[in-house]
Amino acid sequence: MVMDVKWLEEKVLLRKLDNTEVALIKELIKVTEYAPGEAIMEQGQSGGVLYMLRSGVADITCSANGNDMRVATAREASLFGEMSFLTGDAASASVTAQKTCMVYSLTRSAYSELMQKNQDLVFALFTHLLVHAAGVIRHMNEEHLAFQQYIMGRGK
Repeated sequence: MVMDVKWLEEKVLLRKLDNTEVALIKELIKVTEYAPGEAIMEQGQSGGVLYMLRSGVADITCSANGNDMRVATAREASLFGEMSFLTGDAASASVTAQKTCMVYSLTRSAYSELMQKNQDLVFALFTHLLVHAAGVIRHMNEEHLAFQQYIMGRGK
């Protein structure tokens, strides 16, 4: 599978890459296609992989007490696996392709190698990760507030 470097430049890294950086990214980031219904990652699996959804749609589900609940839908440019990537803990959710998905993945060990070879790329990836995490937290705060207002009888 061919990596779309232009997409990474525009959607993730927010800058043009030189030939050396392109070669490094192609060496360290894995490209995988998942068919509808195929698991991209599973809750409880070993952590340490950051996934970037290049194209497609995927369901993010959590299982508790034997019940699965869809908690989010991943679309183009979504990141997932970020918590286990940062902590090394097991994945806290499962991600399943709803439509055919093209996924870019970066392991912690590949990220460490990137740190040694190109700090500018590491900074760009980490910035994208932080912006994504801030958006998730903001969305959770909004949902929490709406739920509290609903409980208090102020919901719409």
